[in-house]
Amino acid sequence: MKQTFIFIFSFLFCGTSLLSQEPVKKPKVVKTAEKVNQKTKDASEASNQVVSESQQVAGNVQNVVTNAKAVVKIFEPILRFRLKKNQQSLGDGAGAGNPVADPAVTQPTTPPFDNPAIYVTQSDLAQGVPVVAESPAYNTDGTANLGSQNNKKFGCYINVLQGAIMDEIDVAGNSKSVDLIFTATNAFNEQVPMYAFLTPSYVKNDAFAYNFFKGTKYKDKNIPPAEWEEVNESEVAMTSLTGEQFEKIQNNNQLMAVVKQVRGFGQKVESRVKLDGKVIAVKTEMGDRTAYGLIYIMNHYGTTGDNGYLKIKIKVTGFDANGDGNPDGSIYQ
Repeated sequence: MKQTFIFIFSFLFCGTSLLSQEPVKKPKVVKTAEKVNQKTKDASEASNQVVSESQQVAGNVQNVVTNAKAVVKIFEPILRFRLKKNQQSLGDGAGAGNPVADPAVTQPTTPPFDNPAIYVTQSDLAQGVPVVAESPAYNTDGTANLGSQNNKKFGCYINVLQGAIMDEIDVAGNSKSVDLIFTATNAFNEQVPMYAFLTPSYVKNDAFAYNFFKGTKYKDKNIPPAEWEEVNESEVAMTSLTGEQFEKIQNNNQLMAVVKQVRGFGQKVESRVKLDGKVIAVKTEMGDRTAYGLIYIMNHYGTTGDNGYLKIKIKVTGFDANGDGNPDGSIYQ
């Protein structure tokens, strides 16, 4: 009897174990759903990998673009806009010994400041290539003459981006293009002149700015910038750079590194001594106008009279549209 009970118990236990080990068959719908889920997971992982690789590639491309922009050469607006090679020195021009160009033949439409055969470079100056200046405000050595507010010959307003020296007539209707104003006055101290670079927004909006204009031409508050409808919100600062260091700056990387290190940007720079050899930093950051530049004052002539002026060079951030590493003059127009 005891053996019979043990046998029955063993049979039931083994049967239960076999039943528990036998896999339960899944409905076809469940299997199909699991396959779909697995494929979706695989597709998602593949998609995430593609996105990750795409982002990495995009990042690499952006780095290349950033680096390309950084090594773009400095733009020297006086050379590009205010000087040009003497037509008689151009092999295909209408100068001495060359035939006059046929007006019936369509001429290239490339602007002169983007045509290497016409615009001037530092290399051209070093090689003695004959050049012609736009007006007496510019010199054939690549410099410009920036007058004080009293100067009878040269304007005191400067468009750094285009290297333009402007007087009251030039500025009329175009005041927003003025980056800085150079003044020389003895209004603060008759014995010690005050030389200053002023921003247009300061001269227009500050109640006491007219004092910088006092001199042989202006004796009261009636100064041109006070009537300007639009003014440039530029900033200016004195740097510790030397003329030699200024000349060494050749690309955007170098210029931006200098500008970022300059402290004390504000609405004006004042000096009780002459500015020979000084380097001024200027920056304009507005929606429709962005410029970072350096002005090297090679010589300071005169004092507060109507002959005072500065002989300057300008370098600004280079903007390159076609990716050849050279600034494109058309962007600055």
